[in-house]
Amino acid sequence: MSDLHPAHPEFPDLFPAQARVTRLAGGFTWAEGPTYVPSRRAVIFSDVRQNRTWRWTDAGALEEELHPSDHQNGHCLDAQGRLVACSHGQRALLRQEVGGEWTVLADRFEGRRLNSPNDVALHPDGSLWFTDPTYGLDKPEEGYGGEKEQPGNFVYRLAPDGTLTAPIRNRKMPNGLAFPSPGLLLLADTGKEDGHIHAYRITPDGGATHERVWATVRPGKTDGLRVDEAGRVWSSAGDGVHVLSPEGEELGRIAVPETVANLCFGGPEGTDLYITASTGLYHVPTRVRGLG
Repeated sequence: MSDLHPAHPEFPDLFPAQARVTRLAGGFTWAEGPTYVPSRRAVIFSDVRQNRTWRWTDAGALEEELHPSDHQNGHCLDAQGRLVACSHGQRALLRQEVGGEWTVLADRFEGRRLNSPNDVALHPDGSLWFTDPTYGLDKPEEGYGGEKEQPGNFVYRLAPDGTLTAPIRNRKMPNGLAFPSPGLLLLADTGKEDGHIHAYRITPDGGATHERVWATVRPGKTDGLRVDEAGRVWSSAGDGVHVLSPEGEELGRIAVPETVANLCFGGPEGTDLYITASTGLYHVPTRVRGLG
């Protein structure tokens, strides 16, 4: 188990015996935003800087999805199982319809264009929460540029009825996010002055109150994160994937030879962990499933 480095006795039990990290595909520039789509039996993921999206099928094939992709980054599924995408290039949150066409769900707030939506997560109430830092504006390789119009880098909530609000307005560079429970949001901030995972208490009406710094991952920073059915948090890091307890204590690390940006659970049984790390797509089998 040389790829797995336990910090707690329960960590090895999360994986089959002799589990190893496998590199499935390479040649990317900045692989990001993986989400497993059961109806398509494939992981959809982005290469933000090559302006492409890809799919890795359960049959083991790498296939091009979109080119150009308008610099899509993070993805998730909505309550109906449709693919939702954060587009740096369109400065919008998008949804892919059954026929394959894309619908703009949100591209403006209070009359101003969004920055560059980065990552998105589905709340149990059906709302979509997404982060809006400025990477697509600041980095020409990650978007089409443009002027910043919003007064800050907000976290937005798109209600099922289409109402867009900004419950979180005090972060530097909000990035990955996940809901361990309906009342708790974990939010990564990749700003230079921050670099922590923050816990926010979520109210039934869609409000958010900062509770505490929940955890800090080193080396590197948390970019993407996922939660499993037992409430453990699987976080990207500079040296791989860190697995944290529901209280934020490190249980162990999965060593990956490149900086990890994001990850997701998927596969036929939901127990395959897919990892996007710089130039590669990686995989490790587990004995757990992603929450929801």
